[in-house]
Amino acid sequence: MLKIVFIFFATIIIFIYDTCILAFVKTSAHPRGVAIIRMDSIGDFILWLDAAKEFRNLYPNTKITLIANQTWSNLAALLPYWDEVIPVSRKKLTRNLAYRFKTLKQIRSLGFETAIQPVFSREYLRGDSLIRATGALYKIGFAGDLNNMTFWQKKISDKWHSQLIPATTEPLMELQRNAEFIRGLGFRNFSPHLPEIPKLFDLPPQLKMNGPYFVIAPGASQAGRRWPTERFSEILKRVANLTRFTPVVCGTREESDLCNDLIVKANVASVNLAGLTTLPELVEVIRHAEILISNESSFVHIAAAVRTPAVCILGGGHFERFIPYEVETGDNIAPILVYQRMDCFNCNWKCTQPQDKGKAMPCILSITADEVMEAVEQAIKKTDAANHPGR
Repeated sequence: MLKIVFIFFATIIIFIYDTCILAFVKTSAHPRGVAIIRMDSIGDFILWLDAAKEFRNLYPNTKITLIANQTWSNLAALLPYWDEVIPVSRKKLTRNLAYRFKTLKQIRSLGFETAIQPVFSREYLRGDSLIRATGALYKIGFAGDLNNMTFWQKKISDKWHSQLIPATTEPLMELQRNAEFIRGLGFRNFSPHLPEIPKLFDLPPQLKMNGPYFVIAPGASQAGRRWPTERFSEILKRVANLTRFTPVVCGTREESDLCNDLIVKANVASVNLAGLTTLPELVEVIRHAEILISNESSFVHIAAAVRTPAVCILGGGHFERFIPYEVETGDNIAPILVYQRMDCFNCNWKCTQPQDKGKAMPCILSITADEVMEAVEQAIKKTDAANHPGR
């Protein structure tokens, strides 16, 4: 109850704050260009790239500006689908009023003719607030759901859009959902495909490995979504012994200790790159790996987008929304999934089962090392050079 009351008052306060900012910031008298707003996670961005490329066709000869989650904005800046990328910090936008003022003022002053937010599960305090801030003549969004906002937040922010693309009420895999939005914009025959990230650059010498290697990524956005470190360490040891590939452990800067703990437990000479690469560099590291093994995270979607065989340890929180892929991928592209189906799947990661605090959720904890190793052996068969285009 206290959380509901807090969200209510926070929403009202931010609404008034934003209204005051936007009332006193001038926008261009001759608005032009298109703004596309995405503030969701890396994996969501990767999956969206197949649809994102169509905006050049939808708005030819028009400047396209991507207002992007700062986490992946450096990768977005290397892609040809837009002319400009404006990075925005998700955390600071909601926790730092001075930063929020500066950001909303900047976006308001640019003067866009059209603003588009192609996110199905919209967020009131982030994406919806940013599309409002554009002051664009045409503001287009997805009808969406209530996964990331309350009913009354949605009632308010729906009115900030001049058009909401209808969405089917049946569950759809994210690639299909992105295609639904593009069709709603007028490309009636658009069908989804697996995104592909072109080669970005050659890796610097310090990130090049001597000989073949495999990547393990033990992190996830929540502790409950992480397969136990002890089991990852067992897999690292078994794969290294089987293949003689060098183990490379990857993650964010915050996951450095987790990755180091994994290596110590495995007691196998490994490379720890956690926190030592930019996102574009990480993409290229994964591109040149023989296989990738990870939890359900952006790593799996990156691997698929660079055509590296992968094994995904999959929980049930968003089962069938982000993975498995419901498009034609070919046997050498689709990640191999390891999961234990439970009646409580699709809980939106609000686990309904008994569990120890800080430990993996039951749907993930039930997956054994032997099951993962069996999937790894299948993935190893996909490591022929012909299955790594551009390598």
